[in-house]
Amino acid sequence: MVAAVLPTFLALDTSNQYCSLALQARGQVFARHEWSEQKHSAMILPMVRELLAQADVTLADLDAIVVGVGPGGFTGVRLAVAVAQGLAFAMNKPVLAHSSLEAMAVAAFALGHREVIVGMDARMQQVYWAHYQFIDGQLHASTAPSLDDVVVFAEHIRAVNQPCALVGNAPQVFDEVTRVCAQANITIADIDHSAPHAEHLLPVANAAWREGCAIPPEQVQPLYVRDKVAMTIAEREAK
Repeated sequence: MVAAVLPTFLALDTSNQYCSLALQARGQVFARHEWSEQKHSAMILPMVRELLAQADVTLADLDAIVVGVGPGGFTGVRLAVAVAQGLAFAMNKPVLAHSSLEAMAVAAFALGHREVIVGMDARMQQVYWAHYQFIDGQLHASTAPSLDDVVVFAEHIRAVNQPCALVGNAPQVFDEVTRVCAQANITIADIDHSAPHAEHLLPVANAAWREGCAIPPEQVQPLYVRDKVAMTIAEREAK
């Protein structure tokens, strides 16, 4: 049986403190994942050129652009979407848009976890989170990407009554999340919890491509989840 030829994808994610890129080409994955120190905009296009040169392909060879649309830092999410749209428009390519939290879940699935909660620090005592299941190898969202206070997120973890893994930096940031995981017997997966890796967007993008889910670049939208970036003075004092 001849293995299916995978499409050629460039994947981008700058939703966190890292500039993360991956190129699926010629049956291989070429990846770069670098701490950006808020320099995503200066780093991303040179990293794209380096990956293309490493794989000996051009933008014209791509079948689609894959982008992590958040949730995460507003500036980083906007940047990834803008770069994906710009490259796609320039080369007349479609886009596959996925939540950046999906990449975190896929990293856990690669280690054998079939049910995964993703929790990422959203500042202001809040968490970006989602609950995923992998059924027959396909990702399904039990709870779509959401934003909640830490207490609400912890209660969701407490309510899980089956084997489940947690990924993301929420346990490192919030003691309450760490305590609830221990009480609920939730496994903290052995992955990099600091930020999504673009290469982990590729499995979900491949599935979406097969299902015809690519969209025109003008339809790509950031997934902010929240619409404010900081508390007022009164809100901070109330906390």
